Amino acid sequence: MKQLALVCLGGALGASMRWGIAMGLQWKWPKFAETFPYATLIANFIGCFAIGLGVGLLGREGVKWGAELQLLLLVGVCGSLTTFSTFANQTLDLAPGKALLNIGISVAGGLFLAWLGLTLTGARPA
Repeated sequence: MKQLALVCLGGALGASMRWGIAMGLQWKWPKFAETFPYATLIANFIGCFAIGLGVGLLGREGVKWGAELQLLLLVGVCGSLTTFSTFANQTLDLAPGKALLNIGISVAGGLFLAWLGLTLTGARPA
């Protein structure tokens, strides 16, 4: 039950962060936010970097509360902050050129940021 509570708490935090990113962009730059799915891209990039850091830091031997923090932060927060389904739906709504751009930026940027987060912790990516 404790594990489920940690995932649910993390999920609520990640979903709130995702909503905050989208609302912040819409409020600050409404025209900019309508032209491309920037909020999803930003949320996914933050999540990719965070999961790289989290795996590198929390996956180390001897980290007290490592398993609990992984559930809270990596499964809960990162899992609800990032979303492939929103990415897919928004990409399908774009013109072909912008859709390919979104796919390329999202995949390359996400992989790079996950690698960077992991590398900054001193862990070695496989």
